[in-house]
Amino acid sequence: MSRQPISGAGAADRSPSGPAARTPAPQPSSPLPPQRYRALRARYNALLITLYERTTLTQREIAAAAGRTLRAVQTRVRALGCRPRQAQKCRPGTSLGVRRAGPRPPPLNAAATRRAVAAFASVARELAMSAQAHAAAELQSATARAKRRAARTQTRVMLSAARELSHLAVVFENLAAMRHALAAERKRFRAGKPAEARKPRARAELWEAQQPVLREQEARMAEAHAVARRTETAPTAAPTRTDADRRIEAIAERYDAGLRGAPRIRGL
Repeated sequence: MSRQPISGAGAADRSPSGPAARTPAPQPSSPLPPQRYRALRARYNALLITLYERTTLTQREIAAAAGRTLRAVQTRVRALGCRPRQAQKCRPGTSLGVRRAGPRPPPLNAAATRRAVAAFASVARELAMSAQAHAAAELQSATARAKRRAARTQTRVMLSAARELSHLAVVFENLAAMRHALAAERKRFRAGKPAEARKPRARAELWEAQQPVLREQEARMAEAHAVARRTETAPTAAPTRTDADRRIEAIAERYDAGLRGAPRIRGL
């Protein structure tokens, strides 16, 4: 079958120019419902199978029409079980996956191919917009969660700081009360003492007050030294003999006399 020129497939490789280049791309509104998304995925797979098996479009042209990469289209075609166009070129032993049974469907003409490519591009664009909308919704919800978490954290931090400040305020109040109490106690103590006791005495007055005490101490010391000198110079009196001393001396004399009068015995 001869190649069929398709305006949409070749134009996808070229960048738009003119008014089309200045037209902004459609912005994603909101994610698709699950049923609508499943229906679009099924239509996307059916159109991909049709373009791969019933047309002569290359996989690169199909990827350009869908706005996907060539690798993504190749992987999806193999996952859908499409019949390989050139299975004889595969290496021996290569697994091509599960393929659909039945005869090969007839090829499409040029008009049908263009309609299939346009429908395929529309479905792929809607799926891409849904994915972008889903990503935007996820980002928005994540941002909202982060803001709520930051607000809760900020509230906890502020409450903790307020508690700490209240504790510090109580401590400062207690310190101030203690200082006032100490100041009042000092005032009362100073008020109860006489004026001369509060005023320190001069050194000359203190020296004059100490002189009588020092003179009295010197007089006592001189008197004690005089008594000691008189005691040393006075003659010592003979000690008086008592009856016990006389008896001891008599016994000693008798003992000495007995030793002198006894005969000596010489050795034989």
